[in-house]
Amino acid sequence: MKNSMTRCLAAILCIVHAQALLGAGEAEVARRPDRFAIIFNMGYAGDALPADPASFERFIRGIKTAHFNTVLCRYEDWRAKICKKYDVRIFVDLLVPEHHVYKNVEAAQKLCESLRKSEVVYAYHLWSDEIGNTYDGRSRDVKNVHAWDPAHPTYVGCYRMGRVGRVEGTDLFGYYDFHWKRGGHWANLAKASNLAREKGISFLRYDDAAPGRIGAGNPNRAGYTIATSIPFGLKGYLFHYAGGVIDAKTGALDALGKDLEKVNAKFAAIGDEVMAIGNPTAVYSTPVTKDAKNDPVEGAPAVPGGLTALPADHPFRITSGEVLLGLFKDPKGRDVFAFASHNAYQAQDVTIEFKERPKAVSLFNRAAKKWTAVKLTGGAATFRVEEYATELVRIEG
Repeated sequence: MKNSMTRCLAAILCIVHAQALLGAGEAEVARRPDRFAIIFNMGYAGDALPADPASFERFIRGIKTAHFNTVLCRYEDWRAKICKKYDVRIFVDLLVPEHHVYKNVEAAQKLCESLRKSEVVYAYHLWSDEIGNTYDGRSRDVKNVHAWDPAHPTYVGCYRMGRVGRVEGTDLFGYYDFHWKRGGHWANLAKASNLAREKGISFLRYDDAAPGRIGAGNPNRAGYTIATSIPFGLKGYLFHYAGGVIDAKTGALDALGKDLEKVNAKFAAIGDEVMAIGNPTAVYSTPVTKDAKNDPVEGAPAVPGGLTALPADHPFRITSGEVLLGLFKDPKGRDVFAFASHNAYQAQDVTIEFKERPKAVSLFNRAAKKWTAVKLTGGAATFRVEEYATELVRIEG
């Protein structure tokens, strides 16, 4: 009983100290992720990454060539120095034995308190599995980590959006469904988007790195998952690897690694813009004649099940292209549309017609990393949406 009371008092003092460091509102702002996280991982609740500095640095150089900017792993000060050198953040795994968030509480607390001012920490990884009836425990973990380090986000992941909404206080959440093999893509995305909007937070995805043939159509399928998630508000992702990606001895990418390099390049280029637009106000779809696998759909063109058609009385309409689109606002209040092709294997030539001609329409050029003007013909703008990519279009006036 005495030990229990001591721990309780320590937790209360910790929370009071955290509140003194940052006010509640300031802490929430400080914990908002500030980068679109493309996360390399080799599992969690353990650490299979290189254990010596030379090998770890070679590994970090290797994943950086594939556009990963974050790594899920056990925190070590020497690892942080290497990651900082390459502008890679650490997604701190608090499920490893050395500082397990609820099995080794004192060590976890000591670590988190030491990282309050760290510029290398992306977030704290607290869970990535079915939540079931453990949501009270996950809420406890979030509360504890907030008290230990009020300046960095906490993350709780789940399977198919199961009960993650019952976890209180988390700054980031995520889910996995491996939809190419198990289904559930649109339903889980809608739940994630609604929860993120409701709580004013962000979500990630943990998905299959090889849903297709490696070296052939695999980038299309893996990239399609991310491209069609960004219109719902996705702010980062990590993949499940059955093996491969990078040779730990040489730092060279293998065939799967080269697939992911292609995928990651498309999203690394737009990451800052995606972070700036927050969560969507709505997500719509055009009817489709072909599905994600490039197979003709039966019957008349229709909006895929689970998605919403653009209302007839909307201020614009899409007259060509089979796309998904999310509607956002940028920090200056301008409309930003995030488009993705419904077909993982085909680009779309999209024409959007406005009821009232806007002052300007711009497309974000990924290669140049800047906004470029789109010519308006009458009240319409035409642009291309690449396969397994998200195109950002900004409307002014």
